[in-house]
Amino acid sequence: MKPSEQPPKPKILVLNDDEYLLETRRMLLEAFGAHVTTGRGTHESVHEILVEPADLVLIDATNVGLSHAEFLCGVVKRIHPLQPVALLVKAEFGVPTETKADRIIYRNDPRQVLREVNELLQYRLELSS
Repeated sequence: MKPSEQPPKPKILVLNDDEYLLETRRMLLEAFGAHVTTGRGTHESVHEILVEPADLVLIDATNVGLSHAEFLCGVVKRIHPLQPVALLVKAEFGVPTETKADRIIYRNDPRQVLREVNELLQYRLELSS
């Protein structure tokens, strides 16, 4: 990469069944320099996982539930074993002690979500300190 070139934007695939939440997450992550694709429903989500690997798959378990989110984690890990996967959950969910996800992120504080996503992306988002 030449000194004047910008590093590529991190690619994040966000999976959720709720179109409004997908759009909200997409806008938030893009505002901080990510390239975001989304998948809604099992078929579309699996299709997006197959199309192009992302730097991070963020599965929002809010609407799909933990068991379905775990299923999607398993699909990602079978297809792209080294691809980071994070589950976005509500604090009141009973979070499994064993998960296929690389990280559980509690969605209560958007700034904390951004910090943890940025950490998984090796600090490639454009967050100000």
